[in-house]
Amino acid sequence: MKQAYSVAMSGDIHHSLADHLIREDGQEDLCFATYSPSKGTQRFSGLISSIILPEEGDRYVHGNVSFTASYFQRALQIANSRGEGLVFLHSHPFPGWQSMSRDDIRAESRLSAGAIAATGLPLLGLTIGSDETWSARFWSKHQSKRRAYVKKQCASVRVVGERLKVSLSPSTEQRILNHEMLLRTISAWGEKAQKELTNLTVGIVGLGSVGSMVAEILARKGFRKIVLLDFDRVEAKNLDRLMNVFASDIGRLKVSAIGKRLRRSSTADSISIFEVPFSVCEESGFRAALDCDVLFSCVDRPWPRQVLNVIAYAHLIPVIDGGIKVSTNPNNTKMKGADWKVQTVGPGRPCLEQWGQYTVAMATLERNGLLDDPDYINGMEDRAIVEAKENVFAFSSHLASMEVLQLISLVIAPSGISNVGQQTYHVKNGTMDVIRGNPFTERSFTQMQTAKGDKTDFVIYGTHKIAAEMRGQ
Repeated sequence: MKQAYSVAMSGDIHHSLADHLIREDGQEDLCFATYSPSKGTQRFSGLISSIILPEEGDRYVHGNVSFTASYFQRALQIANSRGEGLVFLHSHPFPGWQSMSRDDIRAESRLSAGAIAATGLPLLGLTIGSDETWSARFWSKHQSKRRAYVKKQCASVRVVGERLKVSLSPSTEQRILNHEMLLRTISAWGEKAQKELTNLTVGIVGLGSVGSMVAEILARKGFRKIVLLDFDRVEAKNLDRLMNVFASDIGRLKVSAIGKRLRRSSTADSISIFEVPFSVCEESGFRAALDCDVLFSCVDRPWPRQVLNVIAYAHLIPVIDGGIKVSTNPNNTKMKGADWKVQTVGPGRPCLEQWGQYTVAMATLERNGLLDDPDYINGMEDRAIVEAKENVFAFSSHLASMEVLQLISLVIAPSGISNVGQQTYHVKNGTMDVIRGNPFTERSFTQMQTAKGDKTDFVIYGTHKIAAEMRGQ
């Protein structure tokens, strides 16, 4: 399959670049930056990690804009010292996705040789329009012609902050909606918002009760690209809580059984479902997750949550996470109460570790195989953390709906509100607690990895013995 290209940046980086590049006098401007690579299975992304603003005498604004050789050399040295790629950015005084003039093409092509020689990575060019829409392309060496460079057009540029905003190339953007099937959906928030949502590539990590329901909601709502990540197979005990799974599916991979039914549920003009029978803790699953614009965390173990937390910040892919906890009497014969919570994590928001959704210690134990060792589990003081399997259809359906509503807020921001905070629903008294803003004063280790992509100095994935056994390896 042909490789796709994309760019992502945090909301803070975007605002700083827009403030510099979009001038009140309507003239063009420019600057340099650096990027970290993020390599998915099918998509290569450049993550803007630092800005190199011009100093006095570095560039000349004269309707158009030009820069000095010394500014370019300084930018190359900074990119090289950081071990990152070079980004050249400029503005156009027009709205929308920008095409390139002959002068633009000539300038970026000439910069490519120096950028690749200094950093080992292709030059990344970005243009911002007057309405803050981005367009982007990579410049790679021509395979046969010496000193020639080929432009690789990016399909999208993602700004990830309090809100997720995606600029799409004209060749990528969905042009037609199935109005007949989606009449009521489109009437709720309009055609523009529907396209903003359904142009996203959404990944669902974990196809248990919550994940299978999230997948069904997305298919019914017209989403066109869905990545399913789960190594598990359907068992008889799953049939009371999985959506779109039947007795005839027992023994099949969940991604295959659910993927087949989603193609029938879909209301989109066309749908692409990518079935990934791996754990997100394995490299194949991890790389598949990097092809997504948003991820749903529908897992109940600490290691996959830790992996998803790293992806949210280091690779700039927002993660919507949820979980359920049921309290029973000592004999498990009577329910005392049930609670479920949901939160979205990514740049500008508290992370999953801060919210208490996992601990590094428990994630490390799982990675080392100890949480699947019966002898070790029997010796634990709190076994509930690995034995909690209380998800039932009624609880899971409510949580799945809450997770999708967080996606809607993240993308289309009803009444301008994109961050609805952490939401916790209590069955016992039918109330919901909401924590808004950032209640944590210090940044976590994971947050300090923001936009490092494949340049992080640790590897979060590894061998997942149970997943390999489930696939018969």
